[in-house]
Amino acid sequence: PNVINTQGDIEDFLESNKGDVLETFEIGAYIEDVYKPDSSKWEFRMGMRLSSVIIRDKLFGGVEPRLAVKYDLNDNSNLKLSYSNMRQYMHLVSSSTVALPTDLWYPVTNDVKPQISHQIAGGYSYFLKKIKTHISAEVYYKYMLNLTEYREGTNLLLNSNFEEDLLQGSGDSYGMELLVKKDEGRWNGWIGYTLSWSNRYFDELNGGEQFFAKYDRRHNLSIVQNLKLSDNWSVGAVWVFSTGSKFTPQIGLYAMPDASSTGIEWIPEYAKRNSVSMSAMHRLDLNFVWKSSDRKKFKGEWHFGGYNVYKRASPMRVEVVSD
Repeated sequence: PNVINTQGDIEDFLESNKGDVLETFEIGAYIEDVYKPDSSKWEFRMGMRLSSVIIRDKLFGGVEPRLAVKYDLNDNSNLKLSYSNMRQYMHLVSSSTVALPTDLWYPVTNDVKPQISHQIAGGYSYFLKKIKTHISAEVYYKYMLNLTEYREGTNLLLNSNFEEDLLQGSGDSYGMELLVKKDEGRWNGWIGYTLSWSNRYFDELNGGEQFFAKYDRRHNLSIVQNLKLSDNWSVGAVWVFSTGSKFTPQIGLYAMPDASSTGIEWIPEYAKRNSVSMSAMHRLDLNFVWKSSDRKKFKGEWHFGGYNVYKRASPMRVEVVSD
């Protein structure tokens, strides 16, 4: 989980440390059956997955059932409803206070339990035959157990023993997704929009009160467009927009006499955990593709791409400046 590599004079007081190697072996098996009665508008998709992981000679695992039902209203539209249960044996632990890349992948252990989720979703889909375009709308709710966060005040830098600083709690997320998608034709692509919330519940964080996840982003919009210019050339464009990630801001300072009562210490005061969003982020990516003729024996493609072509800066951290 953490590697410290030092060279030169700094080695005299900070030695290199490779940390503990945590090896995992994960395996899964699943079975699925699709049942559609003759001349019926109903379709049932039933599945079962068995997952397990071995770490430090200990076995974790469980059964993950899934069920999806579809009902055809007519030839162009249908309704869907689904339930899925999932397990995850690698935890992504993120800090809401440090701008450095301190996100940590940590496996299950005797003290860190597997993440478990239960998700239900319902949707409506309609196909516009004249313009060969799919329109769909879905709503979902997901409940999660054994989510992992850092303990308040954890020292993330040069810390080779993360496990005793990890806390586990629960969370939920819910929202709505809209999609308009055209797959065929010289011009194709899609527009997708998501409105969502993601909450966390930890007894030892934020005074036991609910708080937003770091990656709670209220609005998320993506526009993907592809245009075939000729038999050999095509161009694609992707524009994405999302609300900024959450962070915990400092909102003030208060004065406190120091231990010797000869001076003053300024103690920072913080708002509720992850209560403020950074600025929204957006960018445009372009891609030009040259493709050889299908009639040639040897076929190939050239891709010329540009990422964030109008050089939009994304927020990384917030500095408090006093005037």
